[in-house]
Amino acid sequence: MGAFDAIQKPLPPAELKQTVDALREAVAAATATVSTSDGAVEVTAGPGNAIVGLGFGRAAYRYSPERLGALVVETARHASAEATGTMTETIRTVRRGRAELPDLLGGALPDMPQPEPPNLDEIPADGAVDDEGRRTDEVLRRVGEESRRQLQGYAQLRAELTELTATARSDDGGVAAQVRAGGELMSVHIGTDQYQHDPATLAGIVHTTVMTATARAAMLMAERVQQLTGPRLDVRSLVAQYQEKPAEPDDQHRS
Repeated sequence: MGAFDAIQKPLPPAELKQTVDALREAVAAATATVSTSDGAVEVTAGPGNAIVGLGFGRAAYRYSPERLGALVVETARHASAEATGTMTETIRTVRRGRAELPDLLGGALPDMPQPEPPNLDEIPADGAVDDEGRRTDEVLRRVGEESRRQLQGYAQLRAELTELTATARSDDGGVAAQVRAGGELMSVHIGTDQYQHDPATLAGIVHTTVMTATARAAMLMAERVQQLTGPRLDVRSLVAQYQEKPAEPDDQHRS
């Protein structure tokens, strides 16, 4: 085989589109189901920490409400980790040997160096004048100051999002869930009176509460990002529109 034969040829546009579409479908379908050893709790998670299914078995009532809530969180984290692993492996498999595909593994990206702010003191004060009567040095100073504010805003936003959480309660107040921005389930509180429900009903209440908290966390994050981006991009409406899409009902609860 000659040297030119060893050079990988780029995929034709049609084949590249087909491959990327297949990749998107595979990522969207990347889910994982994890159960406790006694079958008390079963959680199905998808990409992005999404809890797409939750079920309780009869063994759930052997635990105190506090312990059952903790088991939901623990099982959800295991399921989310497995779903993320499945998604990562899917992306690696599709991209293997195909450098023309974009790198979708965010965790593999190197840290970007912080850009140096412009030295506004070096801008000459006798710059040209534009059509609106503004000197070039004045315009550049304003642009530089705005860029500096934007960089500071991004740094502050990143720090705030690590601490941003949202809480939701069930209609009767007996179940509460806390979710971090980004979808990570932080805590689930189940009241003692909720044990009056059968396992499937209780699982449905908990799942709905978690989904509500997740939606609120996403909206809080969108509102905070909106403050930084301004009217250039309506982030809040994009998130709200996505959340308005009807979700497929989960009838997989076990009794």
